[in-house]
Amino acid sequence: MKKILIPTDFSEQANNALKVAIQIAKKCGAEIHLLHIEEYVGNVGFSALGDVEADSSAMDKLFVLKLLEVNKKRMLELIDTIDDEVTVFHMVEIGQMFRLVREYVTGQGIDLVVMGTNGASGFSGALIGSNTEKVVRQVGCPVLSVRNLPEVFDMKKIVFATNFDGDQTAVTEQLKQFQTIFGAHLYLLYVNTIFSFSSSRTIRERVEQFVTKHGLTNYEFHSYNDETEERGIIHFADEVDADVIAVATHGRTGFSHLLLGSIAEDIVNHALRPVLTFHLG
Repeated sequence: MKKILIPTDFSEQANNALKVAIQIAKKCGAEIHLLHIEEYVGNVGFSALGDVEADSSAMDKLFVLKLLEVNKKRMLELIDTIDDEVTVFHMVEIGQMFRLVREYVTGQGIDLVVMGTNGASGFSGALIGSNTEKVVRQVGCPVLSVRNLPEVFDMKKIVFATNFDGDQTAVTEQLKQFQTIFGAHLYLLYVNTIFSFSSSRTIRERVEQFVTKHGLTNYEFHSYNDETEERGIIHFADEVDADVIAVATHGRTGFSHLLLGSIAEDIVNHALRPVLTFHLG
């Protein structure tokens, strides 16, 4: 893990994400990439180099230039709060947040995105609601969503919730990287619900095959009954006092997304603990 991206709107939640990202960067020798995206909806065009196009109206052009100037200053002030142990890169952009984050992740080879979130109630910043969900769903690298700032961030206890079905090779390899970096103990979790029930024998057979296939170590398995998968995952994580909840998301949109649900995004919105999401593709 060499490159960590933090989208920031300079809010308290985004600053919490930055503090967590700095701790991770120090742990694994990674560099920090700070990205501020202003979702301005005025009639201003931009060149390939990011400059305001000449045919934009004078008023809109002046407003955007002032906006960029203010936010670049805020970015530099934020960077000044980061100690010299961490290498920091930064960029201020105007455009659609989740699209630019996705392009930045791909273009820069980002290994982890760390985002601040205030849960389902949201806040009036660039990371609100659907944008956070789109980033979690569409970005190819792992995304760590941080709601509350722990005094010391760690990953000694990771609850990994899964149905132990399908090809999850890429996800488990990424999960094992985090386990190695932090020396974490894995809680493999299957949540049984009335609407999606499997027998103990079936689950046990799946788990054994899953563990063998992926060569997992330092783990324990739990089956947990609850009304919904989301509640079961959050309740179990509370019971074992997990540092992080880890889940995979299929990244689908439209009708198939509605059919399969959006458990990962629901957990990001409702869990008080940090949530680490992996992309199944």
